[in-house]
Amino acid sequence: MTTEFPNSIISMKFICSLFFALTLLIPSAIGAQNQAQPVTVTVAGNGAGPNLNPYFLGLSYESSMLLPKNDKYYFDTDDRALINTFRTLGIRNLRVGANAVDDPRVPVPGVREIDVLFDFARATGVKVIYSFRLKNGEPAVSARLANYIAAHDADVLDSFSIGNEPSFYLKTFPEFYAQWKPHYDAILQAVPNAMFDGPSVADSRDYALDFASAFFPGGHVAIVSDHYYFLGSGRAGETDPAATRARFLEDSLHDRYARDYARVGAVLAAHGIPYRIDEMNSCYNGGARDASDTYASTLWALDCAHWWVAHHIAGINFHTGEAVGRDGGFGAANYAAFVHQPDGNGFIMRPQAYALLAFTQAARGRPLDVNRQTAPDFNFDAYAYRDGDGSYYVTLINKSFGDHAKTADVSIQWSSGGGRGKWQRMDLVQKDSDTAAKSGVMLGGAEIDSQGLWQGKWKKVKHATSAGDVTVQVAAASGAILHFTPAK
Repeated sequence: MTTEFPNSIISMKFICSLFFALTLLIPSAIGAQNQAQPVTVTVAGNGAGPNLNPYFLGLSYESSMLLPKNDKYYFDTDDRALINTFRTLGIRNLRVGANAVDDPRVPVPGVREIDVLFDFARATGVKVIYSFRLKNGEPAVSARLANYIAAHDADVLDSFSIGNEPSFYLKTFPEFYAQWKPHYDAILQAVPNAMFDGPSVADSRDYALDFASAFFPGGHVAIVSDHYYFLGSGRAGETDPAATRARFLEDSLHDRYARDYARVGAVLAAHGIPYRIDEMNSCYNGGARDASDTYASTLWALDCAHWWVAHHIAGINFHTGEAVGRDGGFGAANYAAFVHQPDGNGFIMRPQAYALLAFTQAARGRPLDVNRQTAPDFNFDAYAYRDGDGSYYVTLINKSFGDHAKTADVSIQWSSGGGRGKWQRMDLVQKDSDTAAKSGVMLGGAEIDSQGLWQGKWKKVKHATSAGDVTVQVAAASGAILHFTPAK
């Protein structure tokens, strides 16, 4: 006897069988996606270069931020939240200038504004790079203000700067020289021991090198500087935020850094001339919305800062502020590390603030040579330092995310062996491992609060008892800071 089943029952059996088969396949697919990626990190016991400049990490602001708004100053010693934030993040250099310094719509700050700024510098322990107007500026005004600063604030002055990105309006170095030198001469006449940072150009090799050749031999150039926004236009980046975030996390950016360093930094280093990127960030024109203000920027900025330390430059200043030069005027900065809360009481910490915080926890002492071995398409980086007390810091950054996310299974080896001691770690994470997120970032299990305070903690790495015998896992889209303390 043959039993016939309705087509609907046959279809239901087929669907159930297919669903059962898929449930068997899905775990293996997930496992393949999230399988651990082996990484070997070999650290040299002693670095060949100098110790990290204690004033390496800086911020850059528009000079308009010095001017009072509603009778209140931004750099106010009564603003405990801002002072806490600078101290917590480890900011040691403050450059003021940028587009506003040469903008005729922005008044030149006077002695009252200067007093407020430098009092704030003392309260936070930063050194100031102070810029004077070059475009249609008056050398006598620059000299008068420089003399005032030298007389009152030499203890927290890094150097003077004149103008901002002059290569945009003075197309050749001779044109620049003709306008810049009268200010330089007037300031030196008023302040014979004055030191300068310049030329503060945007990605212009010839300007920087010609400036060094013309002025460094005179003994009054502290720093030769230029500006970089390594990820292009903010407006262009906003057309496809997901693609822009992905570019933030590619190791191929190192090729761009290396090319720019070879053009300027390496040439200056060969002549013993200090070099600083005194204005930089991800995308110019205020950064790219939904990219420069996301967790992707945290991992980018942390990697970028360490890369430049490893090349022994004098420092970098991330451009930031409540408003920055953009789109022909001034507007909100998508790449700002932090901004005031709407009521003005305390700050909203943007994701990039955590890059600065994580950098400060690990960038101590002498940078060491690091060799990493892993798959060529795995975006993973490692940096190491030896502190003056004999301890070591290693930063591991796993920039894989999304469909390509993999946990890094990292073996740390010491090229010269390693003694016994203890390892601790501190993790940089976004709670959902979401590179598009604009909140939920933590370091050491804690956020930075609105008053600029942070209570992150180290955790012991179990079963790690020597410098050359430790294996750790670093989750996708995260970073880990390891600290090794030798046994006494």
